[in-house]
Amino acid sequence: MHDGGLKKIYTAGPEQSSFGPAFLFLNRPQRRALCAFYAYARSVDDIADDPALDKESKLAGLASWKMEIESLFSGREADKIQGLKEAISIFPLKKEYFLLVLEGVSQDLDKTAYATVSELEDYMYKVASAVGLACLAIFGYKDESAGEYARNLGCAVQLTNIIRDAREDALIGRFYLPASDLQRFGCRPEDLLDFNYSPNFLELMDFEAGRAGAYYARARALINPAGKKKLFSALVMAAIYETLLEKIKTSGFRIKRGKIRLNKFEKIKALYAAWRNHAQI
Repeated sequence: MHDGGLKKIYTAGPEQSSFGPAFLFLNRPQRRALCAFYAYARSVDDIADDPALDKESKLAGLASWKMEIESLFSGREADKIQGLKEAISIFPLKKEYFLLVLEGVSQDLDKTAYATVSELEDYMYKVASAVGLACLAIFGYKDESAGEYARNLGCAVQLTNIIRDAREDALIGRFYLPASDLQRFGCRPEDLLDFNYSPNFLELMDFEAGRAGAYYARARALINPAGKKKLFSALVMAAIYETLLEKIKTSGFRIKRGKIRLNKFEKIKALYAAWRNHAQI
């Protein structure tokens, strides 16, 4: 991605995304750091997803980012996103978080289907849980369960996105839902492409939604009440995506005719749910 594109993403930041409400509860250094990490994650993801680039160009773009991250953590000058240097100087952001995201989006160039949930969880850990680990570092949450919390919440959020975007991804040849699950419910990959909502398809999607719900529940159970104040932004993120999952379910999994999104009122309700959950921890 050219520098102008990076600047646009960095300026817009996560407050323009589904993370927007969570962004409101961070201090200025935290907002700047999250903006920088978000810009990085968006940039590498955009390279991997750009239909105008051939595979060789995508690999070159991602390799350039890997060199940038290596430079950033070795003390050499790095210039793609200036805010990253400031972020790693203030917060305990590990190089591992950046490289895991890079590895995950690179995986999309070659791997277009997942045989088992174990394979899918490995992918979700890279592209989503690693982002969660970076967020917790920025939020200052250091509990011994932080790693497992990030793993479960990352999988919950990513699987919610996978459910919502199942047809959209299938149209470009990506089938994230485990093949073993499709087989279990008598579905084929092609069933994600048509506009038929068969009982088998609906049972499959309900099963996947239940799995996502279990990830959210496990993440909640891992929260240490002593550190809950630092986790409020994470609780907001979780509430937004859990509300989105509920909307997908109540729609009857009508995901094939357009992307299901939360409106402003629904986001406010999610914010209230996060506040209520925070008070009950």
